[in-house]
Amino acid sequence: MASLTGVPYQDLRWQDIPGQPFGNGVGYNGVILGSVENIIDMEGAAAVEGNVSSYRGMSIGFGRMGQQTIPYDPYVIRFLAGGNVNIAGALTVVGNVVTSGNEFQVGSGSTYLIGKSDAENQQEELAALYAADGSPYWAPTDSGSHYIISGYDVSRRIPAARLSADVPAFFRDARASLLCSQQAMAALSANGSVVPQDDGFLLTGTDPQQNVFDLAWPQDGSLTGALTFDTPQGSLNIVRITSGDTLTVANGLWGSEEAAQRTLYVLLDANTVEMTVPAAIHGSVLAPQTRWNSRTTGGSINGNAALAGITVQEGSGFELHWFPFVGGVTGLTSCEPVSLPPQEEITASDCICCCTTGIVAGYVLPNGQCQWRLKLQLLSTRQVLSVWQGNGMGAFSFEVAPEEDYLLLMETCCHYEIRLTQMGVRSLSMRG
Repeated sequence: MASLTGVPYQDLRWQDIPGQPFGNGVGYNGVILGSVENIIDMEGAAAVEGNVSSYRGMSIGFGRMGQQTIPYDPYVIRFLAGGNVNIAGALTVVGNVVTSGNEFQVGSGSTYLIGKSDAENQQEELAALYAADGSPYWAPTDSGSHYIISGYDVSRRIPAARLSADVPAFFRDARASLLCSQQAMAALSANGSVVPQDDGFLLTGTDPQQNVFDLAWPQDGSLTGALTFDTPQGSLNIVRITSGDTLTVANGLWGSEEAAQRTLYVLLDANTVEMTVPAAIHGSVLAPQTRWNSRTTGGSINGNAALAGITVQEGSGFELHWFPFVGGVTGLTSCEPVSLPPQEEITASDCICCCTTGIVAGYVLPNGQCQWRLKLQLLSTRQVLSVWQGNGMGAFSFEVAPEEDYLLLMETCCHYEIRLTQMGVRSLSMRG
């Protein structure tokens, strides 16, 4: 898995992988669909759609516990940012750095370690890729097994435009795929039990391949005990967590390190996580609509993290640790959502998305953080049967009678797109 971290700068694109909810984004320790503030370390690669800022330095891609288990690579992007980067301390990365924002400022001593290729002119190519204004003389340093890109005189990165790389398209596809995966995970059948135990929960499953659990998080964050698994060794642990708009983490231990790469937490409702203790979360977190706030002195997510943003309190040592999710989820259908333009009608026979009888589900992709309200109407009577609402991107799911015809009515003041992941109904129209 370490050899797959990141994506090559020659082919910057998102790809789905069967059975892998993170797609080729599994090569990133964090896929953040928003901004990142003050995180100090991501053991694996990092892809951030928005801005990256920190009053201190940042280390990316050095592998587990600082031991360089991730190999050098001549082409892979280990730090990708769609917005501006402002880091007061040194940025150290095992791999290439590509950003598409106008601003890029990192501290003196910033260093990138680039693997060697078979090209005779690689050093010259690297010099051209990382060329920066204001540097009277500079060249990559040959360090034997790799080249060193040093920011001792000016801040260096590869501008996305220099590669003709479409970074917004990468993150647009990432968002669509991750939200689709979240919906598909929500449709899996639960086969494990969740039992309260010592202020925490014991999650028990017997399936040797995959155990799916439904956990209702306390609204007041009163859970203080551990989340403990009793499942066959080698099986996948998938925990779907329902909560209020804000999920408070006040317990210090989720799962175990030995099962981290086979454990996945899917946050279905939370738009914000408030981490009030230095919790060790052993497993990946699939929550592309959720912003993660670490308000404590430490803690970590030990797995992949697909989130809407990360804010770390100044002085906190909260980190992302490199335990990539192994994939192989049974029942995870291919995420090829259908776009539903306004005024258009589709039928079940036209639908290439996964179709579960009696369910209409998908997600809203607005152009910005604006409020929206989505109403489900019975087409024959225009009676409103159910309403979903949100602010920014979000998922929806309606229970319907499969033999009826329905209308989705969108109320919002901004441009938007609706993508379906489930359409178990005879026909569906959209207006807004």
